[in-house]
Amino acid sequence: MTGLALMTAGLAVIGLLPAQAPLWLMAVLMMLVGLGGPTVSPPATAVLLDAVPERQAGVASGVFNTSRQVGGALAVAVFGGLLTHPDTFVRGVHTSLLLAAGVLALTTVLALFLPTKEHS
Repeated sequence: MTGLALMTAGLAVIGLLPAQAPLWLMAVLMMLVGLGGPTVSPPATAVLLDAVPERQAGVASGVFNTSRQVGGALAVAVFGGLLTHPDTFVRGVHTSLLLAAGVLALTTVLALFLPTKEHS
């Protein structure tokens, strides 16, 4: 959840910054996003695989990875569509970043409701 929150915060702040924001600030905010990202997928995979019977682990893993790929392709299509016109490029960037931050915020909230397992 920390990774999701870092990514949400970084993208939301970047999405609200003016186009003239200093490069060093953008770099710091992108580091938040970059540090958060790798902390999300391994725990998400572990939660998924813990939630299914061992005999279905291969199917669950395949569905999870397929969903990630489809989500990535849809994001590229939607965000790419927002960036196509030079006159609205900056607004499209801001919209794309805020949409991504919104999805991440929702994911962060939903992650609060994931069941947890006590490991001994």
